[in-house]
Amino acid sequence: MKKIILFFTLFISISAFSAFKSKPREYYITQVYHCTSTGQLDKIDGYLKNIYLPHLHQQGITNVGVFEPITNDTAKDKSIMVWIPLTCLDQLDGLDQQKEAIDPLKENSLLSLVSSNGVLPYNRLETTISKSFKYLPQFQKTTSFQKSPENIYEFRSYESADESLFLKKVHMFDEGKEIELFNTLNFNALFYSKVIAGDRMPNLLYITRFSNLADREVHWKIFEDNPYWKQMSQLPEYLNTVSKADIVLMRAKPYSDL
Repeated sequence: MKKIILFFTLFISISAFSAFKSKPREYYITQVYHCTSTGQLDKIDGYLKNIYLPHLHQQGITNVGVFEPITNDTAKDKSIMVWIPLTCLDQLDGLDQQKEAIDPLKENSLLSLVSSNGVLPYNRLETTISKSFKYLPQFQKTTSFQKSPENIYEFRSYESADESLFLKKVHMFDEGKEIELFNTLNFNALFYSKVIAGDRMPNLLYITRFSNLADREVHWKIFEDNPYWKQMSQLPEYLNTVSKADIVLMRAKPYSDL
């Protein structure tokens, strides 16, 4: 009987792994507009709502997320994040070709954001391209997560000192089953990805979603107290794999698709 149960368990595991591998992996663009003033934020806000998102939707790119840190009111570096899911890199090339086809000597709302008085719309635009993890090749479009103004979207960025340590950290999420643990504890992760082009590498990114701030605290307390996490986090192969971690708590803009 034990052999039958073991065989059945292995069959299910192999089938699940095959299902993972059969799905094409996605690519994600993460754009962060860095601003100094609320006036700049308002300018970018209007641009994203009225011009940029409608443009992406016309190109068949949906489920675009637009988020603002909950500390924007008090931060010196105020920002807006745009997260764009792509089925393949050809979509990225297509977006670039469309911009190249625009005559830069003529006014165009998709490209021209500088005000008539010369005020810059933002200080810097940071763009990162990442690729989904093999154990979650496509972002979770179906979820029990209920969208509301109180929701918290937690963006995490984990940098590693070199590629070997980085791949061990990715292994922790995939083969180490950290993704499974997040799923079991209902963290409502939007995506997990590894950066393939950006100013911070090697690096991985992910976003988890919570009903509100209190719900976020409860989830992380349960996670930290989980026996499997305690054991896995102390395994020698996973120690010191993160050299720098950034955490940003955000809320979705009303016009965000997510």
